[in-house]
Amino acid sequence: MPPVTTTTADALREVRLDRPKVNALDPPTLHALADAFEAAAADDAVRGVLFLGAGRCFSAGLDLRHLVGCDAAGVDALLVALDRALEAIFRCPKPVAVAVEGHAIAGGMVLALAADHLVLGTGDYRLGLTELKVGVPFPRSAFEIVHTALPPRGARRFVYEAGLLPPQHAYGLGAGDALDADPVAAARAWLDTVIARPAFTFAWAKRQLREAAWARIDARRDVERSAVREALLSPPVRAALEASLPR
Repeated sequence: MPPVTTTTADALREVRLDRPKVNALDPPTLHALADAFEAAAADDAVRGVLFLGAGRCFSAGLDLRHLVGCDAAGVDALLVALDRALEAIFRCPKPVAVAVEGHAIAGGMVLALAADHLVLGTGDYRLGLTELKVGVPFPRSAFEIVHTALPPRGARRFVYEAGLLPPQHAYGLGAGDALDADPVAAARAWLDTVIARPAFTFAWAKRQLREAAWARIDARRDVERSAVREALLSPPVRAALEASLPR
């Protein structure tokens, strides 16, 4: 099965991340996500995108087993794929809603924050940006998404403490736009509302809200990638990553 599937009905494109068991992100999965969002952006028949994660985990973030096995070229390839996927979502001119009802951790949480409207389910799962726990620096694209999506207090709590929070607590810190027992239905309802309006004006407003972040990504993405690569290859980070792998 492909790691990302898409369906379209009533002008809504559903993009589903489906890489068992925890929707971990390796380069093929990230490129498949980018392909799906870039295709939605280019398709005039698509008015909005609903982003979902299959199973009990929206996404556990980067595939750490893949990462610890990478040499410098492999780390570069992973970072390129990650930037491409995050930017395809963050820059998509169509309305993007994401429904989260399972764990969203590290890069998985960043994927969710890249949407225009994030609905958190009320179930028993956890959310968090755990990068600093293992010494992983944020690539510029990921940082700008977090900076745009979270208020200052919430961003400090998520980033510095690098812990995992239940959805109600995360929502109280400013993560997400709605908390609902049926997050998929709530996300669809939001999309139904916004796609009934002129598409150009939504895209225009989205650009106004995000263009400063996009410009910072463009200016600093490539120059910062080497620093992130060196950190990921450093012995302390490698040791922390290996220690965090499931046994």
